[in-house]
Amino acid sequence: MKARGVRRLAPLEPGDPREIGGHRVRGRVGSGGMGTVYAADSPGVHGYLAVKVVHPAQARDHRFRERFAHEARLLAKVNSPSVARFVRADVGAEPPWMITEYVPGPTLRHHVERFGRLRGGMLLGVAVGVAEALRAIHAAGVVHRDLKPSNVVLSGQGPKLLDFGIAHAVEDPDPTKWIRLRRMRRAYRDLKLPSPDSLPDERPAQQRDKLGTPGWISPEQYQRQPTTHKSDVFLWGATVAFASAAHDPFGMAAPKEMSRRVQFEEPDLQHLPKGLEKLVAAAMSKDPDDRPDTTELLRAVLALEGPGGGVRAPAEPVTGTGTRAVRALLERQWTKVAVRVPLPPRGSG
Repeated sequence: MKARGVRRLAPLEPGDPREIGGHRVRGRVGSGGMGTVYAADSPGVHGYLAVKVVHPAQARDHRFRERFAHEARLLAKVNSPSVARFVRADVGAEPPWMITEYVPGPTLRHHVERFGRLRGGMLLGVAVGVAEALRAIHAAGVVHRDLKPSNVVLSGQGPKLLDFGIAHAVEDPDPTKWIRLRRMRRAYRDLKLPSPDSLPDERPAQQRDKLGTPGWISPEQYQRQPTTHKSDVFLWGATVAFASAAHDPFGMAAPKEMSRRVQFEEPDLQHLPKGLEKLVAAAMSKDPDDRPDTTELLRAVLALEGPGGGVRAPAEPVTGTGTRAVRALLERQWTKVAVRVPLPPRGSG
């Protein structure tokens, strides 16, 4: 079954904006706890732009506004064909909004849950496209932190990674900082005093590391360790495992049980071709130091095209890890997608 997106946009509801940032709003894409995403006309360009608008209740919270502005700044730093392109934003508007490339197509989770697991070239395409997205994100000094199948869209050109809502920029901490903090916590234990949830010197990124979807959080995040690029690599492995097995690699359970499984159990790597299984197993190592970085990962995934990787060999060998190599592989392997720009809602002008 070919991956297909929705045929029509959802109609606008009473109270929805009809124009944002000079763009005519045509319909709804989706809505969540933080805001609503609309499809808007893009003058001179075929298709739509995606406009994320913050809910009024959230917009009144200055901390949420700061977080939304942070998301826009991070997305603007990333340049990759496997990441939805940032266009512009107005975080001071009432309510704040952000415009990005509109990516028609189903999410990886929606497609797999409806039609079953991916295999062959499509599975390799997801592995390569998401690895390329992470390479570009990490090169921009950003950790995504929320990679999961519902944030990967199967577009006509390949998988695209969305949603930077809980991403953060990587900072270079004082090399002695964590040693000092560990000593402080040890002192609390030795004195039999309750250790506070956070210490004054701990960076905000660590305090936010519990954010995420249960089962789609790396082991070190569950252990309240700083989130790094290697945390995204773990979630890359989980995403590829999901695409192959058609179910979450650690199953589904209550949040506390999911925490235990991610930290102490091995993921289900069923149906993965041998070469890809080896890479996913390495990416999902419990110890972040045992995982490859994204440049190594992308190079290794690109090399899997051929009989040993379970898909047909390229007509010409592909070298390097740049977007050209990724595009070339996707042109050969990304064949089971038939996505069209959705029609406006019925009755709209």
